[in-house]
Amino acid sequence: MIRITRESGYADVLRAYKVVLDGKVIGTIKDGEQVDFDVEPGRHQLQLKVDWCRSNIVDFEVDGGTVEFESGSNVGGCNGMMAIYYVVFLSGEYLWLRVK
Repeated sequence: MIRITRESGYADVLRAYKVVLDGKVIGTIKDGEQVDFDVEPGRHQLQLKVDWCRSNIVDFEVDGGTVEFESGSNVGGCNGMMAIYYVVFLSGEYLWLRVK
């Protein structure tokens, strides 16, 4: 099983992020939410996406226990110009994801 916690923040407060496991969307996560997904044992890749923006890809292994992740937006409480900069030039770094 994997558990993902998304921090609450101003950026994307009304938008859900797509949870992508091994290249397939398996669900969504909303602002401030924690979600669990059943995942087969073995090696996997996890990423979050919103529109054309995305997080880094995290490689991990499930061995029967729960792997916990935390996530959020790099834009945070930034002003509008910074948000536009991330969307246009740093879309691959708009979101962040890491093993907890």
